[in-house]
Formats: sequence, structure tokens, C-alpha cells
Amino acid sequence: MIKILEVCTASSPAYALVFKRAQVLNARYPQQLKIDLLCSEGKEVELMRQQGMQVIVTDLHRSLHPGRLIQSFFNLQKVLAQGQYDVVHLHFGVPSLVGRCLAFVMRKPIWIYQSHGYSLSYNTSALGKWTYLAIERLLKWPVNLALFQSHEDIAIARRHKLLDEAQIEYLGNGIDTDYFSPSLTLNPSDKTIFGMVARFEAIKNHELLLDAVKYLRLVNSNFKVLLIGQGELQTEIAAKIAAHQLQDWIEIRPYSTHMAEFYQEIDVGLLTSFGEGLPRALLEPMACAKPVIGTDVKGSREAIQDASTGFLVPINDPQALASKMKWLMEHPLERQQMGLAARARVIEHFSAQQVLERLGSIYLACYEHHRRLAKLETSWDASQ
Repeated sequence: MIKILEVCTASSPAYALVFKRAQVLNARYPQQLKIDLLCSEGKEVELMRQQGMQVIVTDLHRSLHPGRLIQSFFNLQKVLAQGQYDVVHLHFGVPSLVGRCLAFVMRKPIWIYQSHGYSLSYNTSALGKWTYLAIERLLKWPVNLALFQSHEDIAIARRHKLLDEAQIEYLGNGIDTDYFSPSLTLNPSDKTIFGMVARFEAIKNHELLLDAVKYLRLVNSNFKVLLIGQGELQTEIAAKIAAHQLQDWIEIRPYSTHMAEFYQEIDVGLLTSFGEGLPRALLEPMACAKPVIGTDVKGSREAIQDASTGFLVPINDPQALASKMKWLMEHPLERQQMGLAARARVIEHFSAQQVLERLGSIYLACYEHHRRLAKLETSWDASQ
């Protein structure tokens, strides 16, 4: 058996993105794999533990402050030394940065880095892009395997020589289409309900949505926008909603772990980001048979088939976003047809089962590699 540690920053993405697939793989391969999770403290930790998952809690700060990064480095090193893990699977920004730095000095585990989307967006400066790419090139050396959710990110890695070809593996992003499924009941409201699930951070570009709502309310006010997210800009966004008197059209909902119910409640999904990996915030409503509108950026345009499963709109054009929202409000039959096409696309290209099979194969390959090494070590010891 090999021990695998999946490393996340916070408990909420650990629960939403990693927990269920780790649980399934543990049950499927009990003689080969033992997958544990690492994240910071949060309400989801106890929820995962109650369902039998080994969850290790330590601080991997999201801050890029040097002191915080050093603290995160030693926190992760301590966990790995105590747990004697054979494979370390790194997720998200800070864990992937700290973990790959640690891999320079801890070569024993197999290091897997999962890209949830390169941090190169529409508004990244030339200097920021150059610095980011330089760091990524440096950090490729200790990585055994890099998993990608998006074909566009693979193209970036190849174009800028961020990885060797042997390190690159497509994983995809998988949605549980049994859990995220169409509702059997219709929306009782006569209003069209739009929903956007996104962290309250600058890259999610909530400003575009607020500006679109200002236009839309003047031509058709029979709608509601529901926002769910957490983040440092939540208070600021709430203040802007109040300042522009948009409370009748925009509501911020509390964060929830029951997202299927939310997507079943809405009529249309939204995502206004400057850049994405392969966003579940689009794929999940699509799986619930909802059309979606997203900005024409990396990741979102891989999820959406424009004018078939939803619409792509320019990054800085609130009137274009308002126009597509208005069209979907006024064409309920076409909206329903686009929603069905959206679900069919997720089932064909982005199902959880597809990702589970790919990741299971990768972990089993690590198991076979570890077993061969163990046999060699045993033979070597016997010959001495």
C-alpha cells in the first residue's frame, strides 16, 4: 500500500473538489491506496472526518508574504516527515508553490502538481506575466507529474516550456452528474433567477456584473441575481450594491455546501472572471441543465459552447452581458433547450467518473512504481 497526501489550502475547496473522489478511490483500492487530506481548519473538516476521511489540519496561508510562506513551508515539511507519505498531490496556489519548493529538499515522495489554472488573466501585467512564468519554469524540476484540468493550460505549458512533455498529463475537471442534476420542480417565481458562485476577489470581476445589472434593470427589471462566495472583497461588493441601489436585483447568499440545491433554484449560471482554469462554477449549473453566460477567457471558453450551451461575452462589456441576460429572460423555451445541451456536454466531456478513472490510473501507476522500488531494495539488502 502507498500513502498519498492531497494538499489544499482551505477546508471548503478540499471538501468540494477533493474529498469525494479520494473517498471513492480509498474504497475502490483498499489494498493499494490510502489517501489522506491536508487543509486548514474549517467547518468542513469535521464533516469529512465523520465520513471516515483522515484529515490533517495545518496552516498553509494563502498570503504570499515571505514570513507566511516560510511558515507554510515548515508546516508542510513537518506533516510529511511525520506521515511518511509516498505521494504528495499539491492543489492550488500556495500549496503548489510551497510544496514544489519543499520538493527540492525532500525527494523521497512522488510529487504531483495539479494545475487548477495558470494565474495568467486578461489583466495580468507584462512584468507580472514574465515573473510568473519564470517561477513556473524554475519549479518544474522537482515535479514528477503535472495534472491539468484545461487543454488551454496545457498549451500554455508547452508554449512557454514550463514543463517537459513527460511531466504533462490531462486530468480534466469532473462533475458528479447524479448529484448535480436537473430539478423535478419548476421555479415558482415569475422572475428569471441568475446565479454566480465565485470568491469575492478581484480576478472574479464582480464589477462587470454590477454594471450589467445597472443596464438590465432599465430595460427589463423582472430578474434577480444571487451571489455566493467568500473573500476579502465581500464587504466592498455589498457596499457597492447598496451605493448603486441594486438591492432589489442582487442578493448575496451565505456560503453553502449544498450547491446542487442552489443551482436547481436558478435559471441561468453566470461567471464574469478575468481568467479561469476549467470552472466548476460553470460546469455545475450546466450539469443541472442550466444555460450559462461567461466571459470569453481561458477556461470558460473551454466549458461553454457559445450560442449552444450558453453565451460568451467580452471581458469589459457590461452592455453585452446585459443583452445576453435579457435574451435568456425573454426566450424561456430556448433557455430550456440550451440548458439540456449544457447538461449533455458535461456528461460527455466533464463527468466525475472520467476524472476518477484517470486519477485512479495515475495513483495505481505510483503504487506499481513504489512496489518495484521496494522489491529492488529487498533484493539489494538480501545480497549484502
